[in-house]
Amino acid sequence: MPTYFHHDGAYPTPETDKNAALRFLANYTKRIDSADYSTSYLPYYHPKAVFHDATGVDYVGGQAIWSWITNLFAPFSKIYMETRHILVTSHEDGTHEIFCEWYAHFWPKGSEGDERKVSIPRAMVFKLGHAEGDGSDGEVGFEGLQIVDARLYYDRSLLLPLLVRSQQEKEKFGH
Repeated sequence: MPTYFHHDGAYPTPETDKNAALRFLANYTKRIDSADYSTSYLPYYHPKAVFHDATGVDYVGGQAIWSWITNLFAPFSKIYMETRHILVTSHEDGTHEIFCEWYAHFWPKGSEGDERKVSIPRAMVFKLGHAEGDGSDGEVGFEGLQIVDARLYYDRSLLLPLLVRSQQEKEKFGH
C-alpha cells in the first residue's frame, strides 16, 4: 500500500531527511542550483529516463537529458529552486512519485545582485526508480534511486531570450 508525505516550505529539514525520495530530491536540486553540470548524469538520471519538457519535446535517455540541462542552463551563473509544496507517494517496491511546486530563480551570467534575476513558478513531477548504470565508471544513483521520468511545467517565455533552443526543439518547431 502506498504511503504519502507532504512538506511545505524550505527543505531539507530533520523531517524531510527521513524520506528517501526527498533526500534524493535535495541532492538533485543542490546540483541543479549549483549551475555546475560537469558531472555524469548517472547520480541523477536512469540511462533510459524520459524528461517531458514544457515545450512538448521529450528528451530520452539520461545522457541526452543531462546534455540538454547543461545547455539549457548555460546562460545562468546561479539557480535557486525555492520550495513551496512537495507531495511524495512512496510504493512498496521502493519507487516514488514526487509532485513539486517551486519558484525557480535564475541569475544570468554577468549580473550582479538581484536586478536581473528572473523568478518563475514551476511545477514538476518526478518518478524515481531503482538505479542502474550504463557500463561506464562512476557513481550510479543516489541512495539507490534515479529519476526515470520527469515532467516540467512552467512559462519558458519568461526566460527568453536567455535560453538556447535545443536541437530537438529546432527540429520540432523550426528555427
